[in-house]
Amino acid sequence: MTDFHSGTAAAMRRVGHAATATVLVCGLAACGITIGEPTKTTQESTMQDTEFSQLDADGVARIKESGVMRLDFTGDAIAKADVGLSGSAIAPDVVAPDGTKLALSVQGSNGILSAETDHVRFTSTSSLPDIYVMYYFLTATNLPDYAQLVQDGVAAYGMDSDAAERWLDSTEADPGRKSDYSLGSGDKLGFDVGYELSYDGSKDVQVIVVTVSKPLP
Repeated sequence: MTDFHSGTAAAMRRVGHAATATVLVCGLAACGITIGEPTKTTQESTMQDTEFSQLDADGVARIKESGVMRLDFTGDAIAKADVGLSGSAIAPDVVAPDGTKLALSVQGSNGILSAETDHVRFTSTSSLPDIYVMYYFLTATNLPDYAQLVQDGVAAYGMDSDAAERWLDSTEADPGRKSDYSLGSGDKLGFDVGYELSYDGSKDVQVIVVTVSKPLP
């Protein structure tokens, strides 16, 4: 979607905003895209497979066919050349086939982020040869599962636990409320992981927009 590639330099400098979550979720709804089921993220020391995914047309087709997406974020950025893209290319959205999810792994210098999602997005521009920001989505169909996702993220990535508990306490006291809230980010894995909570108690599915990023040089 072109709206995620305009004004990208500013977006990459400050990705931890609740407004970002709202735009992303609304964009998904507008496109009729089904968001994946809730998953846990994990921290590990090494990749089990050293082959990383490509993001050119053939690479995206292989990701969809295999259901596996592996990215290397151990450096300062993901070089477009390393994922089969030209320096001026815009990194594509990767959307799993209907009814399926992607097993996503992102290698950091201090561990691995692992999650299941059906939609991965990148922020990139034609003027930069690297990718600094990517997004994926976690969901839950009830508040206890949603709270567990939040707590797992805080423990795995080092986000603000006090802020998370305050938000959870207020939401558990009023589970029907609507709230867009940023937990900020943590960097335990060697890159920043941010959680944008998009909660609406009147809906059946609650969403967390997860941002994985490195700062611009």
